[in-house]
Amino acid sequence: MSRRNNNERLGAPHPDAPAPPPTHEIDNDTFSFVTPTDFVELPSAGRFYAEGHPLHNETTIEIKHMTAKEEDILSSEALIKNGLAISRLLQSIIVNKRIDAASLLLGDRNAILVASRITGYGPHYGVNTRCPSCYAKEDHTFNLEEIGNSTGSLPEGVEDHEDGTFTFALPTSGVSVRVKMLTGADEKYLAKSAENMKKIKKEASPVTNLLKTVIVSVNTVTKSSMIHQFVDLMPLPDVRVLRETYESIKPDVDLKFHFTCTSCSYEGEVTMPLTAKFFWPNL
Repeated sequence: MSRRNNNERLGAPHPDAPAPPPTHEIDNDTFSFVTPTDFVELPSAGRFYAEGHPLHNETTIEIKHMTAKEEDILSSEALIKNGLAISRLLQSIIVNKRIDAASLLLGDRNAILVASRITGYGPHYGVNTRCPSCYAKEDHTFNLEEIGNSTGSLPEGVEDHEDGTFTFALPTSGVSVRVKMLTGADEKYLAKSAENMKKIKKEASPVTNLLKTVIVSVNTVTKSSMIHQFVDLMPLPDVRVLRETYESIKPDVDLKFHFTCTSCSYEGEVTMPLTAKFFWPNL
């Protein structure tokens, strides 16, 4: 009985066998690329987040640069139609996944969007702008890298509760109102309310809906139905004071730019309009 050759038993190649084809080694460096990140300064400096929130007293937030994944989000017709594209984008680029994008204050949200727009599509944003003097429209290019933060200020008579809420008195009715800073979730709710009114062919109420969302309590009353009733009956001077006070307190990005009109030579400040071209520049 013949014995098996050890080479055959061990699977070793026969001396006369053809050499195996060369293998191509994968360059590990190709797959070691790490998406770069940036730290974005928050207009709120973390002051208006309650204790326990990941951004409480945090002055910055880390975000990653946009990739093809984020462009897919911005290109999704379903997400755009349902108004979810921006919130999904934010959730995708925020590095700390403990942070819920819906809980971001609107000013901080805007700062993150500006930073991600710069890294994704560059700092130049061309958009049709209306002259505040002659109302002529013209294309104007804004440099997003010139945008700074406005940290807000506390007017006299306003009490800061250091949890994102503030109390102050209204001049005409004499009541004390407590207001909160709006978040991404609040903005979504307001947009949904406006959409629902449009579906049933009723006139939207953007001012009253905003006030009903901003106000936390009237004197000591916190019941929503009572607050809504008060808003519907609020004297116009009180409405003006409440809105002006809220705008003073609110931290946000500063979208004011110097502008020169080519039609009437007006020179002054304009607020940069935010349109679909901000994240969809090819529209």
